[in-house]
Amino acid sequence: MNADSPSAQAAQKQLVVDVEGSGDMDPAEADLLLRECLSLMDKRLAAAIRPALADLHAATPQDRNDATSKPSVLERDMSHAVRSTGEEFVSRFSIEFKQTFQRRREGKLRTRGERDESVALAMVDHGSHTATVALKSAVLAMREATLEEAFALDLRVRTLLREAPSGISFDNPWSADYICDAFGNVGRELWPEHGLWRPIMERLVRATTQQVAALHRELNVLLQDRDVLPTLRVRTRARGASQQPPELHGRALYDKLFEVLDSDARAALSVPSANAGGAAPTVGTMGGNAPGAAGADFGQQGAQILSTLVGVLNHLQRGQTVAGLPPELASLDRDALREGSANQLRALKEAVADQSGSATERVTIDIVAGVLDYVFDDPYLPSDIKTVFGRLQIPILKAALLDRRVLSDPQHPTRRFLDTLAQASVDLQPESAKGRALIELANGLAQRIRDDFEDDLSIFETAKAELDAYLEVERADAELRLADAVAQDERADALREARAALDVRLAARTVPPEVRDFLEHEFVQRLTTICLEDGLEGPAWEGQLAIVDDLLWSVEPKTSAGARKRLVELVPSLLRSIDNDWSAEKDAQARREALLSCLFDLHVRSMKAVPGVPDSVEVAEAEALPTSAAMVPATAATVLRELDVYEAQVYSLVRGDWCAFKSEGETVLARLAWRAPQQRRLLFSHRDGSTAFVHTPESLAEAFRSRRAKVAIEAVPLFERAMTSLFASRSRQTRATTAE
Repeated sequence: MNADSPSAQAAQKQLVVDVEGSGDMDPAEADLLLRECLSLMDKRLAAAIRPALADLHAATPQDRNDATSKPSVLERDMSHAVRSTGEEFVSRFSIEFKQTFQRRREGKLRTRGERDESVALAMVDHGSHTATVALKSAVLAMREATLEEAFALDLRVRTLLREAPSGISFDNPWSADYICDAFGNVGRELWPEHGLWRPIMERLVRATTQQVAALHRELNVLLQDRDVLPTLRVRTRARGASQQPPELHGRALYDKLFEVLDSDARAALSVPSANAGGAAPTVGTMGGNAPGAAGADFGQQGAQILSTLVGVLNHLQRGQTVAGLPPELASLDRDALREGSANQLRALKEAVADQSGSATERVTIDIVAGVLDYVFDDPYLPSDIKTVFGRLQIPILKAALLDRRVLSDPQHPTRRFLDTLAQASVDLQPESAKGRALIELANGLAQRIRDDFEDDLSIFETAKAELDAYLEVERADAELRLADAVAQDERADALREARAALDVRLAARTVPPEVRDFLEHEFVQRLTTICLEDGLEGPAWEGQLAIVDDLLWSVEPKTSAGARKRLVELVPSLLRSIDNDWSAEKDAQARREALLSCLFDLHVRSMKAVPGVPDSVEVAEAEALPTSAAMVPATAATVLRELDVYEAQVYSLVRGDWCAFKSEGETVLARLAWRAPQQRRLLFSHRDGSTAFVHTPESLAEAFRSRRAKVAIEAVPLFERAMTSLFASRSRQTRATTAE
């Protein structure tokens, strides 16, 4: 789906709830994030392409049902072609895609010819008809597989590229079309003979489709974690799971809930709000909700009914005893209203049933009562905060009756105050000094609202500003602790990357102890620093690994004239790279001097090696330096497997989600505070920002699977969670009643 298509625009109204909180990102930060996304794609697709090429190389494609049958002529031709030049495909694809990506960053969109070709792949001759149809089917299947994530990814990438919405569909450089373009361009270059590139590309597209879909999910999570439209929540599920109904947010959720709660909803919603976008209405207007032809009972009489109801709420809000109130009000627990110890709104609805003449009033009471039920049932909110909500139940109901947007607009000040209070109270420790301070502030704000709120809803906006000012200090402290924890984790991760890169090069090699000692200390530290500053894909990282490769190769036996000549040419630059810009720390200097002092003897010994291998192998050894570990062919085991429900749950987590962990017999709440680049680790923090747990995706999925952890609270505002829960509950009741 493209973000500018009509269907996408309709979805945008439903899905884009709020982009507030999206971090301000300068061009340098955006560039680093784009590079990180590009690096992630490079790795994921390389891991997906290599097994597909290996299958083609062996002439045993994965989709063959009979493994014992002989390969067809086409398969033999493809196998021969891949054997000849297939090893070049991954590196050429990477270069081709990066060049295309750079052109896209410069504002050069795909041409109309390229767009048509990615779908139709014009039939050049009759002989290529079958291959073209198969290729077209594969490309369309990849595009279909990526639709689920396309809308959110298009919006995020557009934001990252700082491109304003336009009248044409968004050209996402990570889309299936761009990937297929790169496949096709490289395939035509490598296998132009007899149109072999078409069937080879078709196999590659089909083999990588699920990995591309998974990559799009991963990119969405990565960008969301980096504050690129963070409220566009990424929802994923295990592939093969049943299709879920579309999620509802904001006004769409309110409208659907209204329909479920009252059979008169369609009539009540038939007239648009006269107040939309304006100031809060005064008593008696109901926000312009009066129905049209069906609303003869809600003109002046309706305004009088509402005014009477609001008057009743005013008296209840202040806890006053008023003569002449309906006798049914005797059923209300006035102490519970005053103290906030229980939800009294359903009893209130019954008490004023005869005075509530519109569907809007009845449904409004039902929704607010449902929100209060959700609050009182929430096991993760402290009882002191539940009491604050209980004391505010009458002001909340009155605000929702005066302005329907309290329930339909997630950005309404009244709703945002209550959402913020609930969010700030998760994992609150009432016995701590900070816990007592927040509870005291919340009680003071609730008392002020109860005393002063008549019909001016700006009192909630003032309360939110005061609450935000208090929370800002707490957030700043938590962010400092989190920043320290993230820095430590990033350095530990960079150290692991450096050691892994070196271990690959040292494996199965006999390395002199002076060389090994220098590499395992100085080079590991330097690679760690480079990884932190420039990443794994930059020239600095590759340059340092090239020095490692040169050093290890230089001390190996040279059994041919070509190899000895190459060593003589290499030694001066190698010694300079070892001698320059290293740590002045005493132990580091000692290791470097030990290496330099023994290198002369090692190189002399290497030059005097006795020939003992065939010339053809010797020449190859002399001409080729060790290759990067990234070019080691992958095995079929690297093919992306199906995610189970617990693994999918891990990938659907977003920053701000709270999980409940069972630890030493107790349940510990912890918030997902940071996700390492490329999903390697997830850091969960306590409320104060201190580290609670660090998990890999695998360990967290296992914790979910073994019931040692579960998602407790999603990073979704209180009102939306409560209204979604109420909608689901009432929908189930309706279906059950219909089934009977």
